[in-house]
Amino acid sequence: MKIPVFILSDFGYSDTYVAQMKAEILSFSGYDTPVIDLTHMVEAGNILQGAYHLRSSLPHLPEGSVTLAVVDPGVGSNRSGLAAFWRGRFITAPDNGLITMLSGPIKTWKLPAPESDSAPTFHGRDVFAGCAARLAVDPGWTSYLEPLENPVILEDWMPASRSDSVSAVVVHVDHFGNCILGMEADEFMKFSSVSISTDAGDTAVFPVNSYHQAPAADSLLYLRGSQGFFELALNGSSAAEKHDLSVGQRITLKGKWINQQ
Repeated sequence: MKIPVFILSDFGYSDTYVAQMKAEILSFSGYDTPVIDLTHMVEAGNILQGAYHLRSSLPHLPEGSVTLAVVDPGVGSNRSGLAAFWRGRFITAPDNGLITMLSGPIKTWKLPAPESDSAPTFHGRDVFAGCAARLAVDPGWTSYLEPLENPVILEDWMPASRSDSVSAVVVHVDHFGNCILGMEADEFMKFSSVSISTDAGDTAVFPVNSYHQAPAADSLLYLRGSQGFFELALNGSSAAEKHDLSVGQRITLKGKWINQQ
């Protein structure tokens, strides 16, 4: 059975860039290789949002699979490409922080330099797609690659806790307008009462387990979403639009911890 290759990018669907990457994969690994889209709607050049999609998707993909992740505003610069192995899955990507959220043990290798006839503006097709296909055919290929000791990791996105508050970054706004925060640790379940502080002022937030528990139609909710991260949401409408929240914005959650007196 062929190893599947999953793809995420910021290429959208109005151009043929995604199809060209798929063609490169199939040309190397065979026409019966399963090639599956994760998303191509990452905001253009938004590495943090791409890192979130990679982190939230990988645990649900088959072990041994390969993910091609291309959000690459530095294409053509001296940034290198990488292959990574995390929880039994392979990734190929530019070394620009896309693996930032992959916590725990991870192995990384430096990909070969682009061939002389590669387009300097499209390494997704001319470098990373072929490397993903090669890993799908021969996972042992990494033994020929140079280890990458210090891959690029994005700074300033982790939550910061104080006794009565937590600041967090919005890492994604989904189709429903839910604002996913860069917080997944269980400690953030301990709020008993919450408000958020933004440029627009403070707004009451209601900790719940599911959307239907909203005390009123316009109540801003705080809950752990299906991807394992905490989020701010409105039941039936967009929290991002109503509260003017966007990817990359840092907000402050102020409140009481359950174990506080």
